Amino acid sequence: MPYLDTSQHRLYYERSSAGPQPVLLLHGAFATSRWWQPTLALLPSEQFTAYAPDLPGCGRSDRTEAPASYAVEALAGVIAELIDGLDLWNLHLVGHSLGAAVALSYLLAHPGRLRSLTLVSTPSPQGTPTPPEGYALLKQMRTDRGLLAQALASIMPAHAPDAFFQSLVEDAQGQAATAFTAPAWALEQWRVERADLQQLRLPTLLIWGDRDQIVARAGQTELLLSIPGANHLEVLRGCGHSPMLERPAAFAQVLQNFIGQVFERDE
Repeated sequence: MPYLDTSQHRLYYERSSAGPQPVLLLHGAFATSRWWQPTLALLPSEQFTAYAPDLPGCGRSDRTEAPASYAVEALAGVIAELIDGLDLWNLHLVGHSLGAAVALSYLLAHPGRLRSLTLVSTPSPQGTPTPPEGYALLKQMRTDRGLLAQALASIMPAHAPDAFFQSLVEDAQGQAATAFTAPAWALEQWRVERADLQQLRLPTLLIWGDRDQIVARAGQTELLLSIPGANHLEVLRGCGHSPMLERPAAFAQVLQNFIGQVFERDE
């Protein structure tokens, strides 16, 4: 099984295919690399090599209990070490939810390393507050599998409660205890100045599901207008916060079309 040791964490990652274009996919909170399995299976193997790590505290990566390890900038630093360790260049970076914040923060710190950026269900760069009762529920999910399953089902309303869904619940239940609340706090504290966003001219795609109850379309539109390199917001109909799981074929096709066009334009 592939692992990579960074300065602070041992990371597990999935790898598929052996095409010339590297793609790195970053999952969100309560998730693992398993969330990207449909995408990994659908991207053409002759065109892409896709990597999907488990972020610290999740899946098979180190289960850190240090809250500071879940800060968006700290996770972006870990991803920078992963990218360096795998020697990835001209990379297509894809992030979902918390992973989108991490991807955006990575780009701000390493503007010359990427070929494109895809942001899926992106939190607000001006902070996403969680009320005190929300934190209480997050803590309760540590020991209440039914509540945890209900929460995951609410962010993927178009996904059936099948065996694969149960494996996602199992993964979430097995994450580090700190990972139940620290990512919410991290997104509450995350800030990116609009002036910094306006410096981003890398080809950028935004993807959002029209049944998303976590991030609103208005926020996605504002982000689209704030990033000069972003010229399209792809709205996937009939799915919520997790389009890569709810509409995997449509999601993979949109992603493939975008990064394929970026590659062809650069040739």
